[in-house]
Amino acid sequence: MVRGVAAVQKIDKLENQIAKVRDFFIEFTNRVISFDSKRLKSDFNLSQLKAMSAFRGDEGKDHTMGELSRNIQVTMPSMTEMIDGLEELGIAERWRDSNDRRVVRVKLTEKGKQMRKEYMARRRQELENIFSKLSVEDWDELINSLEKASQILQKIG
Repeated sequence: MVRGVAAVQKIDKLENQIAKVRDFFIEFTNRVISFDSKRLKSDFNLSQLKAMSAFRGDEGKDHTMGELSRNIQVTMPSMTEMIDGLEELGIAERWRDSNDRRVVRVKLTEKGKQMRKEYMARRRQELENIFSKLSVEDWDELINSLEKASQILQKIG
C-alpha cells in the first residue's frame, strides 16, 4: 500500500489521467450529439438524444425506468423528464408493469427504433473517424489498456 507523499503524487497523477479521458469522452459525445440533433430532428434536444442511448440490447425490449437511469447515470426524475420528451415526439411509450404497479416500463416505438439505429450508426462512424488515426497496434493497445483498467476498477467498485 502506498502512503504519504508517494500516495499524494499517485493520486494527483491518477486524477490528471482520469480528467484527460473524461474530457475526451465529453468532447466525443458532444460532437456526435450536436451533429445528430441537427440531422435527426430540429426539436430533438440533447437530453432526449442521451435518453435514446439508455436503451440497450434488443431494440424491441422494454426497460424499467430504473434500468434506463442507471444506463446513463442520471437520477430518476431526470430520466422521467427525458422520457416525457421522447413520448411527446412519439419515440417512446411507457406503461405501468402489470405485476408491480410501482414499476414503469418503457420501450421505443418503431419511429424511435429507427431514430436510435441512425443515432447509434452515427456514433459508431464518429468513433471510426476519431480512431482511424491509430495503427492496428495502437488500437489493440488501447483496447487492452481499457480492459485492464476496467478489471482494476472493478476491484475497488
